[in-house]
Amino acid sequence: MRGFASRLYQHCQTVGVAYSGDQGTVSRWCSNATSPKPPLAQAACAVLSAKLGRRVTPEALGWSASPDIAVESLEYRDLPHAVEVLAKLWDLDAQRDRRLVKKTFFPGAFGTASHEALVMPPDSGLARSGDYRVSVSDIELLEDQTLLYGRLDARHGGGRFRSVFAAFLVTHATPLLNGGFPAKLARRLYGSVADAVLAMASMAYDDELPGLAQRYDLQAMRLAQAVGDRSRIARVHIHQARLAAAQGDRREVLTHARGAVLACDGEPELVRAYAAVTEARAWAFNGSPEQTLDAVARARNAFDRARTVSRPRWLLWFDRFELEAQAAWAFAVAGLTTPGVEALAAAQGMAAERTRDRVELLITAAELARLQGHVGEHGNLVKAASEATRHLKSRRLDARITRLTTGQPLSGF
Repeated sequence: MRGFASRLYQHCQTVGVAYSGDQGTVSRWCSNATSPKPPLAQAACAVLSAKLGRRVTPEALGWSASPDIAVESLEYRDLPHAVEVLAKLWDLDAQRDRRLVKKTFFPGAFGTASHEALVMPPDSGLARSGDYRVSVSDIELLEDQTLLYGRLDARHGGGRFRSVFAAFLVTHATPLLNGGFPAKLARRLYGSVADAVLAMASMAYDDELPGLAQRYDLQAMRLAQAVGDRSRIARVHIHQARLAAAQGDRREVLTHARGAVLACDGEPELVRAYAAVTEARAWAFNGSPEQTLDAVARARNAFDRARTVSRPRWLLWFDRFELEAQAAWAFAVAGLTTPGVEALAAAQGMAAERTRDRVELLITAAELARLQGHVGEHGNLVKAASEATRHLKSRRLDARITRLTTGQPLSGF
């Protein structure tokens, strides 16, 4: 009884459910003297499910079942749970339902998912026998739409089209996940859905909704784990590093960045380059210039070794210009002005339609000018960055511009 109460308390702290840890409360449940309210019942069942290795529902214990999606979506469980949760998240997002947005970011929620995804083998028995027979063309449509909305996000900001993409996922991806498909097709389907979910997470992050982004990331991690895709597992760790940076948690930033590097060991070189430059940014965020230089060198070496044939579809946007732009940011944060200016110059060929990323370049350039004491140049770059954001819907970028105009150093990813 004491152990159950203790584990329940730890879980509730992670997912934001009120529970004092009182052992007597658990005793009264077991004696049927009282029943927990739905959010606490859901948390208790999550603890029991983890202990027993099978799903335990409130209904099975005679408790009232009114699941709280904000709590459910912070639980890392089996594949059916991830599919069920994603359908609910997309539906809420499509309707611009603010209930979930009120829930905050919980740093401890990712620990279990990270450990399990890195050490557990892929799921077995991925085939499903639903009524709708999923085809390759169904998955290709999903992949094409994910790329489309990724480009729109880069050009117009994450707050503009997220609800539209969520509505598409409700009508197209949810039936696919509940349809019928063989195991071979399942691997592509779950991987493609994970990409769509991570695109939604990026949009939520850009819209300064870290709690929503975290919930998307957790369920995308479960899909990637199911098919044993360590490249996508690394991608989720990179997302979590960005979210941790937004919360100012330096240790967690480095933990997630290193997790990404470990996850993509043996994966395509381009993925390893992406993870390494994220590690460089994490070291810079933690004030370690030597490690920043080393990680950037590893990122560049991996990129040079990358072959076009092994380029993952979800990483098509990561070109030499993007690599150097991220390196320039890392150097600026680490106070390394000379390599920062060199990397910034190498990033200037970035495509014009990547509006938000080009604004990020202006912000990095302004920070480098500030570090060098070039007051006039800094002022001109601040003005240019402010003007370039007028047509973007990005709360994250707006916050960065505010910091820039008040002379504060760079922060966040």
